[in-house]
Amino acid sequence: MPRDTYSPRLDVLAFFIILVSFAVRYWFVASGQLNLVQDEAQYWDWIRRPQLSYYSKGPLIAWIISLWTWVFGNTELGVRFGSILGMTGIQAALYLGVSRVWREYRLAVFVLFAAATMPLLNGLGILATTDCPLILCWTVAFFALASATRHDTERGVSNLPFAVLGLCMAVGILAKYMMLAFLGVAVLYAVILQFRGQLPERFWLRFIVAGLIGSAVGLAPIVIWNMDNGWVAYKHVAKLTSGVGGSDWLPDRIGPFFEMLGAQIGLLSPWWFWFILAATAGAARKAWVGPVGRFDADYRRDLLTLLFFWPLWGLITLKALFSKVEANWTAAAFATGAILAGMAFKAWWDAPNRRPRGRIILAGVAAVLTLAIFVSPLLPLPDSLNPTLRLKGWADLGHKVDEVIRAEFDDPARVFAMSDNYGFTSELAFYLEGKPITFCTWSEDRRMNQYDLWPVPGQDKLGWNAIMVRKRFRDQPVPELDKMFTSVSEPIFYQSSFKGGEGRKFTIIVCKGFTGYWPRRAGKF
Repeated sequence: MPRDTYSPRLDVLAFFIILVSFAVRYWFVASGQLNLVQDEAQYWDWIRRPQLSYYSKGPLIAWIISLWTWVFGNTELGVRFGSILGMTGIQAALYLGVSRVWREYRLAVFVLFAAATMPLLNGLGILATTDCPLILCWTVAFFALASATRHDTERGVSNLPFAVLGLCMAVGILAKYMMLAFLGVAVLYAVILQFRGQLPERFWLRFIVAGLIGSAVGLAPIVIWNMDNGWVAYKHVAKLTSGVGGSDWLPDRIGPFFEMLGAQIGLLSPWWFWFILAATAGAARKAWVGPVGRFDADYRRDLLTLLFFWPLWGLITLKALFSKVEANWTAAAFATGAILAGMAFKAWWDAPNRRPRGRIILAGVAAVLTLAIFVSPLLPLPDSLNPTLRLKGWADLGHKVDEVIRAEFDDPARVFAMSDNYGFTSELAFYLEGKPITFCTWSEDRRMNQYDLWPVPGQDKLGWNAIMVRKRFRDQPVPELDKMFTSVSEPIFYQSSFKGGEGRKFTIIVCKGFTGYWPRRAGKF
């Protein structure tokens, strides 16, 4: 297949897509369309107690948030700006990788458009999550690997792609342990090229050195932190990997599996999922019967893209048949999903006799539905159909709790806030006046979290009062709460609001006279 011809107009079009995408995400966050997600608030709380690593993740997300809150202050924009910028980096990496490494200039624009209109990638471009820096490192490493296996008979392969690969491994691991999976897929890809006679000379030594050094640098602070904290992060990951939540009887997992599959298709978007399937069929035929002993750029492109999408995306989705999984666990595969979608989209667009109207309609629908994602928080949807409901009402809750503290206690300075949920604990920390240190109690049987590794109220707060916030409307007594305080109020049910609409439901409990007792549990990881 002939390579695309370069035109500066393609770079201008790509710049326009990236700029518009950045502007929409910035507007969404800066205009306060959604309160922080619970994990975002937790990552923000981490920056107030800097450590080499943390219970569930490496330290990179805390470093990113620390940088941008230094610029924008402790605001939602400050917490999220790293992701706004990070998704711009992902889009740029996709475009430059396809156009400069693969030298397929028109294809790069189609890939960029697919990435810019994928729901998951848009979501990760506004929320401060560990997935955004992971995908950025994963995407750059992907094209570094492509460059490292590119055959140039005149100059050979330089050491630069291997250096970039090692750097991406180090930074990616600091973001999320999933980056280690990159090496496994890369080894599989290289082995196949080796047997096909398409691997450049001196590849393995440089690849192994880059992979080992990069991984060692990324893991070093995480390992040191875990040595001082009972290896809790690895126990947590091992528990998640082995399966948590729900029945392990296969018939009971059919429903959750189809929920996971539906969520994955929705996060890709149905039309891009269809294009991915179409591209997979053609790429699989080429990768299966590709040439032996002769360097072929299209073969290596198709093989590389297939290997970095389907094993990760497919295996994690299938894992829902055996245990609980989260929809974002497949996030690292979405960049290569955008490449597959772009391949099929370009083939569809270039098909003979394709009517211009059909092209415009498809591109327009994808763009309009993407914009609809950003205005969805403003829509008056019923609770059952509103996917953003759980993100609404946190700021209003903070105002309500501040109001209760002033009304119930003579000395608000001797009141602390707590919850039995780590996400609620971190939201209170961010949205309460003065952003106080908050606590997560062991008053219910729950899994361990980062707050359990930090100091808890003790004799220094003897006689203090507290406000406890719980999920939804709950009138059941909180175990051991009466041992922690001399007086506990009846639950106060509070329906929060957000921009004139309804937000989450909360239960507030007024607690007086801290006794110094704080429950401890062995912990489930």
